[in-house]
Parts: sequence; structure tokens; C-alpha cells
Amino acid sequence: MTDFFEDGYDIDEEDEDIIVLHNEETDMDEEYYLLAQYDLDGVWYVVLQPTKPLPDIEEDMVLIYELVEKDGEYSFKVIDDDDRLQRAFDEFNRLRMEYEECDCEDCGDGCDCEDCAHEHHDDEDK
Repeated sequence: MTDFFEDGYDIDEEDEDIIVLHNEETDMDEEYYLLAQYDLDGVWYVVLQPTKPLPDIEEDMVLIYELVEKDGEYSFKVIDDDDRLQRAFDEFNRLRMEYEECDCEDCGDGCDCEDCAHEHHDDEDK
């Protein structure tokens, strides 16, 4: 299943899909939009984009982390393997393109079109 969030493409200041991460190098909290979360080969990934410009991240860049669950708590794990990171990025781009190809006007939880190339939020109930 793939969840896409509209934040990065239609940013709303009242948005709920904001993640706050603490930057240990600057000792400051930074806000990121949660753009997507998806499963690839049994591993869950999250895609983040800064809510405002940051000096070490270009404007069109995204961050991809592995989503790790331990004892009911979730954390983001840095992906150290370059090949795995590239595969995760390629999958994000593929899923994003599928999501953007839908012709309906309300993709997401309310999407009811039959011609979408992407998975719907309610697909997991089927």
C-alpha cells in the first residue's frame, strides 16, 4: 500500500502531516512535510520534504528514511546503502508518477474512480 499526502504539492499552513525532527548537528528542531509512506520488499519507507528552506538541503530534494517499529514505537532509520537508497527513491518516483496520472478530481481517501493507476487508501480493506 502507498499513502501520498498532498503537502508537498499543495502546501497548507494548517497541515497535519508535519514531522518534527531534531537536527543534532545544529541542535535545532526542523519541520518536514510527510509526502509519502510506502512498502518496498517488506520494508516501509517515508519521504519527507522541509517545510522551509534549509541550508544543507536543496529546495527540490526529499529525504527518504526507513520506518522502523520497535515495541510499538516508530523511528526513522538512515539508509546507509547507496543501492538500497536509490531503489527506494526510484520506487517513490514510480509511485508518485502513478498517483499524478489519475484523472479524477479527488484522489486520496475520497477517490472512487475506476481508472486510477495508483492504490487507494481504502484498498487495504479489499
